[in-house]
Amino acid sequence: MTLIVCLKGTNGMALVADSRGTFGDPRGVTAQNDNMQKLYSLSKHVGVLIAGSGEIGATVIQEISNILREKPIDGVTPIMNEFRTMIIKKYSEWFRGFQIRQVQGNTNPVRPNLSIIIGGYEVDETGRATEQKIYTLNSLNNFAPSLHDYGFALDGVPQYALYLLNRIYNNGMDVDILVQLGAYCVTETASQDGKVGGPVKAMKISPDEGCDLLQTEEINTVIELNNKRAEGLRRLFEG
Repeated sequence: MTLIVCLKGTNGMALVADSRGTFGDPRGVTAQNDNMQKLYSLSKHVGVLIAGSGEIGATVIQEISNILREKPIDGVTPIMNEFRTMIIKKYSEWFRGFQIRQVQGNTNPVRPNLSIIIGGYEVDETGRATEQKIYTLNSLNNFAPSLHDYGFALDGVPQYALYLLNRIYNNGMDVDILVQLGAYCVTETASQDGKVGGPVKAMKISPDEGCDLLQTEEINTVIELNNKRAEGLRRLFEG
């Protein structure tokens, strides 16, 4: 499984993911791989997160990257539309005759589940970043574009992260705080659910600098700071 998180803030956006892939039926014996890539930059001002079938996700990222090399565009809505057009076409080609989702009594195979979060800035005709937006595309609704206008998007194993964001998040936060919050959501979820785990990956998107993928040392510093916060919270309850 997965946890992917996208957050809006005052001076930028944060995209955060775990790196665990789980193989097998989660109700039985499973295997894990902690080297899955789920976070990508698509243009200067647009990033994407992938949950679900990791290998299919890597393939569609390669496909959209090829398209954007030939037709370079920026801006979250134009890129979302390109991504959506491409993935609907590919799923129709690859999984012809498959069901979109399981229907009782229908024995046809079901298409692989894939969920995509696309976050970033709109870009005007001068190349200036303007409005922040987050979209999701999901195979279960045939990749209908879903606009998240409440500041964040989650997918994978969202229950613990949704609780934390409802308690802590507000859209007035600085982007560096958002990275810390996103990483905290991932590590806290991993502490409770083994389907989430592996190294945390994070990206900041700012209007001026664009996408900035954090290095391992930066992520480790964030996690150490979060551990100190968690210890401080525990001590509050010790009186």
